[in-house]
Amino acid sequence: MILSRRRFLRLSVVGAVGATAALLAAYSAKAWLRAPLRALYARLRSPGLEDAPTGPLSAGALNALLAATTALAGVPVQLAHYEDFFRWRAEHLRGYKALYEEFAAALAHRATRTVGCAFVDCSLQMQQKVLEERPQLRSGDTRWHRARVAVLEREWLRFDQYIVRDILLLYLRTDAWTSLGYEAWPGTPRGLERYTQAPSQVR
Repeated sequence: MILSRRRFLRLSVVGAVGATAALLAAYSAKAWLRAPLRALYARLRSPGLEDAPTGPLSAGALNALLAATTALAGVPVQLAHYEDFFRWRAEHLRGYKALYEEFAAALAHRATRTVGCAFVDCSLQMQQKVLEERPQLRSGDTRWHRARVAVLEREWLRFDQYIVRDILLLYLRTDAWTSLGYEAWPGTPRGLERYTQAPSQVR
């Protein structure tokens, strides 16, 4: 059957419009699916703090937190303000007591399995090794590794977000100053003029 030029053009236009509509529909469906998948992935990568009662920390959990603080800092630190920080959060903010207890248990299990000693009883080097080898997300990770950690190791992402990050931020606001040679950190009384002076020597 021979098509006239007009009929051929009409069919071509109809076909092009149909193809465009199909592509737009497919793109809209893909975009519709993409948003919830991205939201799910974001929740997996950044898990929220679970609601749980407040209360005093056990001695074992507190000792594990302080040992982790020393290992993460890598230098001698004054532990009193970290202890106050952990105790206050456990007793006043819902979810932190349970999170701290879970962190202590996870550290103990991981240390026993990987280096053969309870975390608080390990040497500083072994404690640092346990923390360095914990499941975490880094900038150069493959998508497969990110997905595996987000699904199978979610508790470690929660520990990083609500414990490790807090320890490092508190260190930067306090003991990092003394590590640089200052006698104390901002907000600590040091006389009327000494706080304006640079450290005499950097350690």
